[in-house]
Amino acid sequence: MTLPVAAIATELLHSLQRSNRVVLSAPPGAGKSTWLPLYLLQQPCYQQKKILLLEPRRLAAKSIASYMAGQLQQQPGQTIGYQVRYERKVSKATRLLIVTEGILTRMIQQDPELSAYDLVIFDEFHERSLHADLALALALEVQQLRDSLRLLLMSATLDTERLALALNAEVVQSEGRSYPVAIRYQTPTREPLWQQVAKTCSQLVQQESGSILAFLPGQREIEQATEWLQQQDLPTEISVLPLLGSLPLSQQQRAIAPPETGQRKIVLATNVAETSLTIEGIRLVVDSGVCRKAHFYSRHGVMKLETVAISQAAAIQRAGRAGRLEPGLCVRLDTEALWQRKANFTVPDICETELTGLRLDCAGWGAELDTLFWLDPPPAAHVRMAETLLQQLGALNEALKITARGRAMLALGTEPRLAAMLCAAQQLEQAGEQGAVWLAALLTVVLEQGRDRSSLWSQLQAMQHERTNHPNRVLIQQADSWRQQLGGQKTMPSTPDLFILLLCRAYPDRVAVKRGKGYLLANGAGAVLPADHALQSAPFLIISQLQLTAQGLLIRQAEALTLAQIQQAFAEQLHWVTQSGFDEKSGRFTAEQQLRLAACVLQRKASSERISAEQRSSAWLSYIQQKGLAVLPWQPDSQQLLARIRLWAALEAESCVHHWTDEALLQESSDWLSVWLGSCASLTELAKLPLKQALLSRLSYQQQQQLNQLLPERWQAPTGSQLLIDYQAEAGPQLAVRIQEVFGQLDSPVLANGRIKLTLELLSPARRPLQRTQDLASFWKNAYSDVRKEMKGRYPKHYWPEHPADAMPTTRTRKAIQS
Repeated sequence: MTLPVAAIATELLHSLQRSNRVVLSAPPGAGKSTWLPLYLLQQPCYQQKKILLLEPRRLAAKSIASYMAGQLQQQPGQTIGYQVRYERKVSKATRLLIVTEGILTRMIQQDPELSAYDLVIFDEFHERSLHADLALALALEVQQLRDSLRLLLMSATLDTERLALALNAEVVQSEGRSYPVAIRYQTPTREPLWQQVAKTCSQLVQQESGSILAFLPGQREIEQATEWLQQQDLPTEISVLPLLGSLPLSQQQRAIAPPETGQRKIVLATNVAETSLTIEGIRLVVDSGVCRKAHFYSRHGVMKLETVAISQAAAIQRAGRAGRLEPGLCVRLDTEALWQRKANFTVPDICETELTGLRLDCAGWGAELDTLFWLDPPPAAHVRMAETLLQQLGALNEALKITARGRAMLALGTEPRLAAMLCAAQQLEQAGEQGAVWLAALLTVVLEQGRDRSSLWSQLQAMQHERTNHPNRVLIQQADSWRQQLGGQKTMPSTPDLFILLLCRAYPDRVAVKRGKGYLLANGAGAVLPADHALQSAPFLIISQLQLTAQGLLIRQAEALTLAQIQQAFAEQLHWVTQSGFDEKSGRFTAEQQLRLAACVLQRKASSERISAEQRSSAWLSYIQQKGLAVLPWQPDSQQLLARIRLWAALEAESCVHHWTDEALLQESSDWLSVWLGSCASLTELAKLPLKQALLSRLSYQQQQQLNQLLPERWQAPTGSQLLIDYQAEAGPQLAVRIQEVFGQLDSPVLANGRIKLTLELLSPARRPLQRTQDLASFWKNAYSDVRKEMKGRYPKHYWPEHPADAMPTTRTRKAIQS
């Protein structure tokens, strides 16, 4: 049977000969992942060439390799090979190598020209994984060294025009299969999501033919739905099969394989089944409309798996699984109106995930992030967090350049924290600590799994005693490969001291000290242990697993620390500092010596030093941080100045430097308050702080002149009176002026070169409000006559002309004017 992509194969081949960058847009089922790479491999122009095919997931990489090898009547590792983490089937005969994206990144680091390959194919690029974006950025760098390297980006649902424009690439469009997929919307109920999906599957097997693929967000929901369905009275030909990336390969292959004759299946999968994988026999799809996605919270320094709505593009991908072999049906647990409001495309990982590994890879390549190609640039806050952690791990120096330790970490191919621990273990082993590498290797594979929240030390001891027993056998084999790579004795230390030291090397920012009912981490974040946790009374912890909840950071896995262990692990980072503070109750300053590790205070002792002006200033700043800006003496003049500056910032952000929100002023308080606080010895003196001058000090003389020109503090009336402008008025800048002082004025006063009209609050001779207006000419013409009738009788001594627009402004009485 001819696949749709075959119709554009010749056109694509010509595009690849003309251009070294090509984008292929092809819907699900077109054959781009399996048929097209084989077609290219068999063309005369690729007879002596090699192709790299990138797949976002290990399961897809291995399945596609097996399928294509089968098409050639071979086994993987011959013409078609694959390489994923911890597994490699490649030979000298391999001409098409299928790899996951992290593998490609390491290949480029080791061979900057990627000299063994002539074409790199990015499959399912629309998924926009972090590794895919990084691999593309590095591949484009390789092209600068070797422009003969071809890049082919394949996608089913992507903003192709945007990508092609950014890459200056040719675009080839392929049509998909002609089998239609009917969409049925099913309004969600209040039942648990897994139960709604399971019930829908149960109903469909009774009503429709064919097998079902149901999308659920995660393992927990899949297990619940599987258990429920297996308890139902389903037709005997139905099998219920989970499909997860964490399952053994044999179980994954059973879910993917075609059902036996006369049999059907319900496959319960995460978004691992959205792309690349062909699950045989699927005619029906049940789409929960959600997925699990990791989001990085830079404030806490942790990743959080969240259940989020999928994009329209992902939903189209899911529905497409039902139309591979015949007309299908997709049931969406959604309403059509809500579905239309979903985002068009999935948010790229680079915008939401932790960037420590990416930043290290870029440093290893020798490039600054802003010099590389990014379809979406990485968030600056996430980059800063990554750089800080890499410096703590010893991978980057103060100039943010990669160190020898950083290069050694890159070569290990695991996440930076664990790579730093392995490198530290190698140094310890070379210094005589036998078993350090083996211990670190075991710890690495346990931490990579991250599922068991029991004591790490007890897990390691169990693994050591059960080397050949399932299910830890594979993990132990992986650990042994680390040990062989780094060199070390296969022995375990009898005490956990070395184990604690290694954890400190991996998590230097997560040393924590007891604070109240919780703990303060070295990175400044606060966290708590579960209420019944055995370590509740431990004065110090090293934390390996944190979870961000609605209540804050929860410590999921930690080990107790002693002060001696911290001093051994962080001898160079510990320092004594004199910390001053202000005691509001006594009205006095206090000072103490503190032994600190970043934000953690490990020891305290009284200080006999006299408090200096600098320490007083520091104490006041801490006090202001705790109490907020409201503790400062905000007089009307300083409030008005701040309102003027904020209005200026809104009008001309490029001219008005700094941020002027309460949060920014508090965060940067040391920059503009320190010089004024050193001489304040009491709350009484703090109340006299010249706040207006302090605020003005944030502006240069030129900026102050700009402010005064655009938004002056006062307005000069025609009579010469200098009147204060109220910049805090709810409706905008406002001016209170006696009505007689603006006689003869037709144009209302303006600010900011005419961009803002002043609101005039017209006052009686007794300075009582009469009317507000931004249009004096209209007021004189329409409302003034009524005001004149009332005011002339109440204030007969004052001037009330019949034609105010023609009258002279005055501050004098009628008698004084006539004399």
